[in-house]
Amino acid sequence: MSKGPRILGIAAIAVVIVLLGVAVGWLGSRGASSGTPGSSPLPIAQSTPGAANTTPTAPPQIHSPPRIRRHPPRSPTTSTNGELAAATNAPGSATATNALPEWEDKIDEILASDDDDPQKAKKMLELFPKLPEDGQVEVAQHLSNLIGDEDYPALAALLRDAKLPEPVLDVLMADALNRPNGAKLPLLLDVAKDPQNPKAEEAKEVLELFLEEDYGTDWARWQARMDDWLKQNPD
Repeated sequence: MSKGPRILGIAAIAVVIVLLGVAVGWLGSRGASSGTPGSSPLPIAQSTPGAANTTPTAPPQIHSPPRIRRHPPRSPTTSTNGELAAATNAPGSATATNALPEWEDKIDEILASDDDDPQKAKKMLELFPKLPEDGQVEVAQHLSNLIGDEDYPALAALLRDAKLPEPVLDVLMADALNRPNGAKLPLLLDVAKDPQNPKAEEAKEVLELFLEEDYGTDWARWQARMDDWLKQNPD
């Protein structure tokens, strides 16, 4: 075989290889420009109006409100003459603005002290006007146990106070009914005379039971009948 045809065959093969390379390159560049898969980086998602925002956000912080004292602390009232009756100067005067804070602890402190009953009662009476209604109810119950008949006038004064809440007066009335007649009946007559006292009608009914009479609002006749009854029914 002569060299001429051989050279032509090699040249033809080279031309075919070049043409194939050009074709492959052209196809590759076309695919890149048309956005075929894998030919370009992933597009960045764009938010559209009204679409839900899926970006996580930090939960809101909840701050506890500052602690506020309901009432300013007050200095305890002290008695000047050492008598139980001196502690009842302002019965029924406790209001939302002067009620003693943490009164439960104060009551427990008095009860747990080494004082005798009369001294505990004196401190309870001093505390009483500064307390809210539920505190006065509790103290009235303690006073019923702490105050003996000889010191009862100090507690009887509270039952005469028409400004006290009725639940407090209920406790005081129940205690009065267990006192000796000589202390009980005059107190009931005083309460019955006061139309502003929530326990006036109940006091009058108890007097009727004891005296077996009903003089309406003729308080002079009530007084005379009571005095006579007490003479015949001494304690």
